[in-house]
Formats: sequence, structure tokens, C-alpha cells
Amino acid sequence: MITQSFYHYVQIYRNADLLEKDQQAQFAELVFLDGDFPKAASDFATLSNYIELNQRYSDYVATFDDIWQSYSDKYLS
Repeated sequence: MITQSFYHYVQIYRNADLLEKDQQAQFAELVFLDGDFPKAASDFATLSNYIELNQRYSDYVATFDDIWQSYSDKYLS
């Protein structure tokens, strides 16, 4: 049972101290600042399509995949 959207889950990776060197922190910050991000979504297809179709995330596709795996292990397994 999903109890948290992906958007809310990814916020655990936000960390201003790590922004310069940590891809997950950078990705989380981008998601946080993105007013169009599908905040209520918890399905891979919606989120993956959004990430892949938005240029701002082009350097973070693999990071999304890693965070998605962690999210799905916690909430979808």
C-alpha cells in the first residue's frame, strides 16, 4: 500500500550541504523547485515520462532510476 507520493519521498534526499557533489540531493532540489512536477503521482509510467520529457532532468535519469528503486522497495514491494 502506497502511503507517500514519490514527490514527498524524494524530499528526504534534499540537503543543501550536498548540492555541489551529490546527484540525489541535486535531483531532489530540482523536483522541489519544479512547480509542474506531478506531486501526487506514485506510478512509474507517469513519473518516468515526466522525467524523460523534461530537459531539466536530462542529467538525472539514472538518479531518478536509483531513487525510484528505493521508493518502490519501500512502498511497492
